[in-house]
Amino acid sequence: MSVQQTRLPLMVFLGLPLLTLAALFVVPIALTGVYSFWSVNNDYQLETAATLNQYRKIFSTPLYFWTLLQSAWLALITTVLCVLLAIPLAWVIGQVIPSRWRMLLIVGLILPGWVSILIRTYSMNLVLGEVGILNGLLMWLGLVDTPIKILFTTTAVVIGLVYIYLPYTLVPIYVAVERLDRSVLEAAENLGASPLQRFRRIILPLILPGIAAGCIITFIPSMGEFLVPNLLGGLSGIMYGNLIATAFQSYNWPLGAALSMVLLLLILALLFIVSRFLDLSRSLVGK
Repeated sequence: MSVQQTRLPLMVFLGLPLLTLAALFVVPIALTGVYSFWSVNNDYQLETAATLNQYRKIFSTPLYFWTLLQSAWLALITTVLCVLLAIPLAWVIGQVIPSRWRMLLIVGLILPGWVSILIRTYSMNLVLGEVGILNGLLMWLGLVDTPIKILFTTTAVVIGLVYIYLPYTLVPIYVAVERLDRSVLEAAENLGASPLQRFRRIILPLILPGIAAGCIITFIPSMGEFLVPNLLGGLSGIMYGNLIATAFQSYNWPLGAALSMVLLLLILALLFIVSRFLDLSRSLVGK
């Protein structure tokens, strides 16, 4: 069979996925980029003359910069907390729990993700409110005398984001932990390496691709999150995604598109910087 005869079935096989990717991703992003150069007049009518007015407005307004900075900070805190929680959890499931129970536990941890994020976020009000479960537990333990204000703060936003994205961080780390060769760890133990030395010199380097994948999967969506800060953060927990949503809801689509493009370009820049230090293709496939 010639090379051309081999390529034809391959192109037919890949044609539908590529067309779907173009229709659902490339085209919308391209349209968003086009809209970002347009403007809206006083009658809320689109003016299609290409200008940089929306970008000038973004870079000249401190609110957009500081909100973007706060969003990056909250996303970073969320990612760090998710990793710190996911590593020991992945270790227990991947190395301590018998193999016949592992998949059941993983499914149990992922199962809440099948419920609408709106319902899950609303349910956190019952946990974080002044008469919620968390305050009730703190008062029952005698740690506080009166309910503390958690809801509608940045702390509530971080708790909500960790609750939503922890399973996404856990899965790639669990895959990396589950693939660890026990004989290597046993050899290090026989050679006198302490638990801390084994973790720092053997375990951590081997599971680093899974950690990197978990960080990417967690940081990027939490950076643009708008539902969790809207329901749990109030005015003090506003994030960049809320500004984008507000612009679109106010029928200022060019401003919303420009804000979206700024966020997209920032994320691409961060991925480029990370890729200079890590092999992202290796990290994302968990090898």
